[in-house]
Amino acid sequence: MIVRVYILVFFSLLWTAAFAQDDWDVPWIVVGDSAHLMPKQDLIITGKISNSVSGEAVTGASISAETFKYFDYSDQNGHYVLELPPGKYRVMVRHVGMKAVYLRLVVLSAGLLNIKMEEGTTGLDVVVITSRALDSNIKQSLPGLTTFNIQEIRTLPTLMGEVDILKSLQLMPGVSSVGEGSSGFNVRGGRMDQNLVLLNDVPLFNSSHALGFVSAFNQDIVKSFSLYKGNVPANYGGRASSVLEISTRRGDFEKWQFQGGVGPITSRVLAEGPITNKTSVLLSGRISHANWALEKAADPNVKRSKLSFYDAYVGLSQRISANSTADLTFYSSQDDFRYSQQFGYSWNNYVINGKWTALADRKASPTLSVSYGHYRSALIDPAGIDASELTNTMNYLQFSENINYTPDEKHTIVAGLSGTGYFPKAEELNGYGGNVNIRKQSAEKNSGVELSIFANDDFQISERISVSVGLRYSHYAHIGADTVFHYSAGLPKTVSTIEDTSYYNKFETIKTFGGLEPRISARINLSDNQSIKVSYNRMRQYIHLISNTTAPTPIDLWQVSNAYLPPQIADNYSIGYFHNLKDNQWETSAELFYKDMKNLVEYKDFPTLYLNNHLETELLTGIGKAYGGELYLRRLKGKWTGWISYTYSQTYVKVSSRDGAESINNG
Repeated sequence: MIVRVYILVFFSLLWTAAFAQDDWDVPWIVVGDSAHLMPKQDLIITGKISNSVSGEAVTGASISAETFKYFDYSDQNGHYVLELPPGKYRVMVRHVGMKAVYLRLVVLSAGLLNIKMEEGTTGLDVVVITSRALDSNIKQSLPGLTTFNIQEIRTLPTLMGEVDILKSLQLMPGVSSVGEGSSGFNVRGGRMDQNLVLLNDVPLFNSSHALGFVSAFNQDIVKSFSLYKGNVPANYGGRASSVLEISTRRGDFEKWQFQGGVGPITSRVLAEGPITNKTSVLLSGRISHANWALEKAADPNVKRSKLSFYDAYVGLSQRISANSTADLTFYSSQDDFRYSQQFGYSWNNYVINGKWTALADRKASPTLSVSYGHYRSALIDPAGIDASELTNTMNYLQFSENINYTPDEKHTIVAGLSGTGYFPKAEELNGYGGNVNIRKQSAEKNSGVELSIFANDDFQISERISVSVGLRYSHYAHIGADTVFHYSAGLPKTVSTIEDTSYYNKFETIKTFGGLEPRISARINLSDNQSIKVSYNRMRQYIHLISNTTAPTPIDLWQVSNAYLPPQIADNYSIGYFHNLKDNQWETSAELFYKDMKNLVEYKDFPTLYLNNHLETELLTGIGKAYGGELYLRRLKGKWTGWISYTYSQTYVKVSSRDGAESINNG
C-alpha cells in the first residue's frame, strides 16, 4: 500500500511539473463522431505510438489522461488502449529518450489516435530514465531470458572496434563457445544445431564470419536481440535448446542519414532515408580487410593464408495506412578462407523476408510473414591435379501468421500457425579452378516439411504471481522425390544388409512425425526485489547437423529427419532465484537446469559422411541428459557497469542397442 502511495505521489508531481509548463497550449483534437456519442459508457481509444523520424514502433511508452486516472503502456508493436468516458482530456505521452507529447482531446466516441514521438530528452532533473525497467528480471515471468535493446547493444564489449552480438552472448551464463575456429555456440549443455538463430523471423544456418571469430550481424542495423534459453514461448519451435531472435531497425522516414566506420579488420557503411513520405529504405554493408594480420604471422602457412568476408542488408518499409505497415528485408553474407595452398572453406547466406503487421482493432494485432532462405558451403582442395570443390546447399521456405490479442490488462495472448519447407540440393564434388581431372560425383539429399500451430497466454494471477502457458503442435513429413533403402531386421545397417529399395515421387509423403510441445513458466514475487521462477518446456527438432569433427565447421551437413533419423526431443526444466540489491543498482540470479534429450545423432567409427547415398549406415541415435547451474551478477547503474557470470554444466550421451552392434562404448 505504501509503495502505491509513493507511486501516485511521484506521478502527481510529474503531472504538476508538466502543468507548470506551457506544453498544454496545443489545439484540441476531436476523437470519434458525435453521431455515436454514448455519454454513460466508457469508450475505447486506441492507436499506435511511433518514432516520428524512423516510423519504428515505440515500445513501453506511457500514455495517461487526467493525472493518470486513465493509463496504459504501448506494447511491442507500439499499440495502446485507453478506456475512458466521453469528455475533454489532457493527455501526456512519455518514453525513454523521447520528447514528451502533450495533447488535448475531445472524446465523442470510440476512435483511433496515432501518436508520433520525437527523439530527445525531457522531464524533471530528479527523474532518472533508463532504457528498460531496472527490475524487469524480477517481474518478467520467463526464466533464462536475455534481452538487449539498441541502447544496451551500444554499451556491449567491442572486438576490433565492433560490437559482436555472439561474442557478447557467450559472456552470459549458460552460453559457451563451441570452440575457436568454429561457428556457433552451446546453450545449457545442448549442441550447436539445437539453437535456432532468427534474423527478422528467418532462420540462419551459419551466423558467423571468419570461422566463428566475427558475428555475421552488423551492429548498425540491429534494433534488439533476445535469447530464450529457459522457457521458450509456444510461437517458437524447431530447435531443442534455445532461440536467438534478432530484429533489425527500419530506415528513417524523415531525412537521409549516412554513417560508417573503419576498424582494424572491417569497414562498414550505412545509408537510410525516405523514398516517399510513406516509404523508407535502410542500406548497409560491411567488408573485411584482415589479411594484413595473417601476413604478420611467423608461420609461413598462415602467412600465405587468405581470409575475406562481407555482409549486406537492404530494408524497405511501407506505411500502408495508419493501422498497417509492410516490411521487405534482404540479407546476404559471403565468407572465403584459404589455408595456404592446402585447403579452404567458403560459405554464404542469403535470406529475404516480407512481413505485414496491422492493428485490426483495439485488442488484436495480426502479423503475416513469408520468407525464403539459402545456405551454401564448400570444402575446397585448391592445388594439384586433384583440385576440387565439395558443395552442400540448403534452400528453405517459411511462412507464419500470428495474432497478438490483449483481451484485458492481465492477459497477452499469441496464437497462430507456421510452416517450413527444407529443399536441399544434391551434394556435389566438382573440379576446382577449371580442373577437369576430377570425376563429378553427387549424393541426393532428403527434403521435409514442418507445420505447426500454437497458442501462448501470459497472464497475471495476482500482483505477485504471473504465469505463461503455451501449447504447440508440430507435424513433420519427409517427402520425395527420394530413394529409401530397407535393411535386414536385427542386423546393423550397412550396404551389405540392404534387402529392398523404395522409390518416391516428388512431394510424396515418405515418413511422418509429430506431437504436442507444452510450455509453462511461473513467477512468484517474494518481495518487490525478489522472485522465484520455474519453467518446463518440450521442444522437437526435425533437422540435424552432421559433423565428423568435435568443433563443427562451415562444411558440415544439414540433414532433415527421415525414416532412420527421428526428430530430437528435449524436455527442459529450470528453476531460478532472482534478487536485485541497492535500489536495483545490482542484479543477481541463481538458476538450476535439467534437460532430457532423445534421438541425439552420433556416429560409427570412421564414418563416411560426404557423398554418401546411404548416410543412415554411418549414423546412430542415442539419449542424453544435461544439468547444471548458473550464477549471475550485474551492475546496472553507477560510474561503471558490467557483469560477471559462472556456469557449471555436465552432459551425458548414451548410445546402445540390444545386441551391442550399434552401441558406443558398450552403451
